[in-house]
Amino acid sequence: MPSSKKKTRSGTAAKSEKIDLASSAARNASSSRVTAIIGFVLAWTFAYNLLIKRQGIARAFFQILDTISDDFVMGSLVAIFLGLAIVVVFSVTKLYGQINANIYSFAILENLLYDDLRSGNAYAFVSKLLHFRDQAAPKNVCPRRVGGILFGMGFIYAMSWIYVIVFSEALFFLSWSSGVNLPITKENMLLMPTLALSIPFSARVMAYLRYPYAQDYADFMPAAVFGLLMVTALGYLFESGDQKFFLKTIYDDKLFLESFLRNGLFLAFIPVFFEACYWLLDSLRAEKKAA
Repeated sequence: MPSSKKKTRSGTAAKSEKIDLASSAARNASSSRVTAIIGFVLAWTFAYNLLIKRQGIARAFFQILDTISDDFVMGSLVAIFLGLAIVVVFSVTKLYGQINANIYSFAILENLLYDDLRSGNAYAFVSKLLHFRDQAAPKNVCPRRVGGILFGMGFIYAMSWIYVIVFSEALFFLSWSSGVNLPITKENMLLMPTLALSIPFSARVMAYLRYPYAQDYADFMPAAVFGLLMVTALGYLFESGDQKFFLKTIYDDKLFLESFLRNGLFLAFIPVFFEACYWLLDSLRAEKKAA
């Protein structure tokens, strides 16, 4: 018995020693990586001061921290802000594309709102939104609650308005950049937003028909919105005199603006109307099955 206890103790001590050696090696490796990273940044900054700022060796060395804080950190804030803005725009448009191409999307949203967000589990709500495509399809297409129905219709109307505005500008810019000069007249105030609305609405129609590639079609919209925002931002930043903007033109003309808003109010309701009809048919079909 004593010999077996000694063997057990010696085995435990050997395992403990191996663990200590492994952890020590991991710490040394981590320390080496940290040293290499810091050394690379300092060396690059020193070379930047010498070659780009044309400072002397002593001044370049003592100005390393100032260069990092003033040039690199402060200079990167704009890039970080633009990067975050791109991520937000892409995430929102990508989510809308997934919602638009999924026939059960508003029933799923209702479950997320009532089961997760209303119960205070905001993290689970956001996580499921980011993985919206992976959510299980409920039994019915139509939301079960009156609040869910009203939310769905309001969401569709608001997003329809957004895409009427965004894609009107996108189509106008696409035509202008291709050398096609589209005259802006009162008659075109209905045609342009109609074409703009048809792009996202066609994805929803594909969902109604259970078209297998509806999501593939909807996935191009984030890229279109991103491209439009980038071109618009570049035009404003560089003060391009050649670039023409559809929305700015109609905003400067009271008659054009009034006509555009009136037509937009009507057009944005079309997807709401078709969604309501589809939900009504689905509810009647569910009642027949239950009977």
